[in-house]
Amino acid sequence: MINSSTKSIRTNILFIFLGFGVILYALYILFASHTLTYEAQPTNSQKILFVSQRILVGILFFVAIINITKLQLKESWIAWIIFTGLFARLILIPSSPILDDDYYRYLWDGAVTANEFNPYVFSPQEVIEKNPSVPKEILTLSEKSNGLIEKINHPKMNTPYPALAQIVFAFSYYLYPWSLSGWKLVLLIGDIFLLFFIFRILRELKLPYSFAAIYWLNPIVLHEFYNSAHYDLFALLFTAISIYYFLKDEHITAMVTLSFAVGFKLWPILLLPLFLRKFFNQKIKLIINLAVFGLFLTIIFIPVLRAGVDENQGLIKYAANWINNAAFYTLLKDSITLFTDTFKIYYVCADCIARWIVTGIIIFTILLLIRKPANNNYDLMNKIVLVIAIAFLISPTQFPWYVTWMILPLVFSPKYSLLMYAFLIPLYHLNPMNDYLKYIQHLPVIILFYYEIKKGNSFRFFNYNQPIGKNDFT
Repeated sequence: MINSSTKSIRTNILFIFLGFGVILYALYILFASHTLTYEAQPTNSQKILFVSQRILVGILFFVAIINITKLQLKESWIAWIIFTGLFARLILIPSSPILDDDYYRYLWDGAVTANEFNPYVFSPQEVIEKNPSVPKEILTLSEKSNGLIEKINHPKMNTPYPALAQIVFAFSYYLYPWSLSGWKLVLLIGDIFLLFFIFRILRELKLPYSFAAIYWLNPIVLHEFYNSAHYDLFALLFTAISIYYFLKDEHITAMVTLSFAVGFKLWPILLLPLFLRKFFNQKIKLIINLAVFGLFLTIIFIPVLRAGVDENQGLIKYAANWINNAAFYTLLKDSITLFTDTFKIYYVCADCIARWIVTGIIIFTILLLIRKPANNNYDLMNKIVLVIAIAFLISPTQFPWYVTWMILPLVFSPKYSLLMYAFLIPLYHLNPMNDYLKYIQHLPVIILFYYEIKKGNSFRFFNYNQPIGKNDFT
């Protein structure tokens, strides 16, 4: 009894430190970020100091979260989690994005869409060069951007962001034209709704509300959404809404909102087979749910389809060519190259074969997971984590903000391995100094993740058949 009480007190202290830790980290970013932008050209020592800060707060987060089941289930602790996470977010809103410039295209796409033009038609480069086919209104818009359009990365490529992303970009432009802080406020609005649905899902699963800290106090979430300003948050929001309504057996609503999630990022489509598995013995319901999803998804992607398909289409170019920070994929591709070079097999596209293999592994994983329907809602959450994690771990692109895709389902099905990214993924910013750092980021996670799968129920945070705590704060 004393031992249990001592562990609870230690966990309480850990979460006090974590709350203050994320706030202090946010303050550090606020005051140091302007020296760490691409324009500032930070030195390696500055980058190392920044990464060290991220690793420290990541370790604190990891240690606190792996002890979260010992945290007292009281209103005061939930309030502490919400307050410190919200305060850290507010502090980060005025910060300058560190070694990241994706937000320039967000602001440009928002301006183009808000002025009723299709952002998939003209690339920023065509606008900069004043291509005769570009409408005068868009040229005028580029002049009003105060040089923002010239800072967009990969300007020859049309926007790679799906249709619903353009709507929130435009919404931000309507409220705060050309404003990065305004865009972050829009992110905050979406984040508050996301936290609301996280609590609703936890309640539905009869899990402690304190598990929301896995998302709300996660330093990766704080940095990637409120410093770097990545829009992936909205894909998480609609994924959470879809999961909630699926758990409530409101399947049509779940299909509609899942299509919305795919309208922001393509990865939520991985959940579709897991959802549809429930209806394999109910053919009419299966057809109806699939038809609803397909109909809404088609409507959402009409602007992309109307723009036509060519080599500069961002979505296609990204899917076919992008490689970044990939450990497993790089090893796979290099192995294929070594094999073809050794046996003098010419005219073989190693990248193409590697992408086919990765796609095959993902499809095989999905088929394996849907062989049998989920035993219960906890089993469903575990399958969602598995399919998203495997897709990420073998992906050709493993940007730090992509880790957030796994963080949402981790709230409902925690994995020690994937939580390690809190202190490993910051090394991404040091990749230009040593290319082998990408293996340090990912291989420990992959190895432990494999061990967790192999061990199954014997290596979990808690037993799903015996959820911890109650739905209230007692």
